[in-house]
Amino acid sequence: MLYVILLAAILIFAIVLYDKPFMKIQFKQGDVSAYSGHVDKDFLHQCKSIVKGNPFDGTVKVYRSRKQYRMKFSKGIPNKTRHILRSALTGGKPHAKKR
Repeated sequence: MLYVILLAAILIFAIVLYDKPFMKIQFKQGDVSAYSGHVDKDFLHQCKSIVKGNPFDGTVKVYRSRKQYRMKFSKGIPNKTRHILRSALTGGKPHAKKR
């Protein structure tokens, strides 16, 4: 009986800790090198034009909550470019003021 409880606890922790982004886009040398997930073609086209203007290396992960999208950026992406990418994603969560 104890092993069933331990197995259930391990399964719950694995589900919670597993990283499941809605889409993932990798940028290298001012170009989109790879993408996975449900990538919107319009958003991908806008990302390519943004990266050509501001070249950088990094990764963008997009998570979907009930009604909005949340974006996580790697450290290689400048803050100015982060805001431009957030505004390019339709339905994206705007960067609100912290309290």
